[in-house]
Amino acid sequence: MPKNNPSSSALSAMLAKTVGELVAEDFRRAHVFSQFGIDFCCGGGKALSIACERAGADSDQVLLALNSATLTGTQEDKLNQLPLDELMAYIETTHHQYVRKKAPLLIEYAEKMVRAHGKNYQEIIPFAGWIRALVDDLLPHLAKEEQILFPAIRALSQGEHIESCFGHIGNPINAMQYEHEEAGQILQKLHALTNGFTPPEYACTTWRVCYATLAEFEVDLHRHIHLENNILFPKALNLVSA
Repeated sequence: MPKNNPSSSALSAMLAKTVGELVAEDFRRAHVFSQFGIDFCCGGGKALSIACERAGADSDQVLLALNSATLTGTQEDKLNQLPLDELMAYIETTHHQYVRKKAPLLIEYAEKMVRAHGKNYQEIIPFAGWIRALVDDLLPHLAKEEQILFPAIRALSQGEHIESCFGHIGNPINAMQYEHEEAGQILQKLHALTNGFTPPEYACTTWRVCYATLAEFEVDLHRHIHLENNILFPKALNLVSA
């Protein structure tokens, strides 16, 4: 094996790490996982070896692809180093606001598309309903994070004693992670329904814009969930276990 390649022990160690840990080290690994159909946000708690097996991906090929991704100082590294209050502020101003801005557009595009073409292309009729389900899941979720979980994490990070109705901070974290999984499952249904957000040749402009917006929305949501599941939440739990 060439000297500049990682050793077999290093590769074994990488397989033992969770997908979320690997992405937390360098977010560009998320693109590798996406290429192999490996869920790096909702499924980020699985060891890479298990994630490869479940995705039907060749672990050797995944490792080669990961090794080719250069590890340098990225925005993800900077976010990982932020104090928790600054990280939560970033999540709110970047990702929460993105969801609130794009969600109404997604609903508008989806309903317009189905109204115009559902009669002739019945396979798209469920599409608007699933978009609505995704938005209906996400908007209350954001409010719960901003009004309940994030203030509690902020208080813990400042050494304050918190009295709350939810008990241990792990309880609302588990609830938010469960809701992340629900959103991920809806996205999987949308993937299957839209052939990976690929519009057919006969698709009109609204149809194409809708799929493109949804693909962009998914990328942002993956980043959003990754920052919470794999960076923010573990650090918050460390505050009470230290």
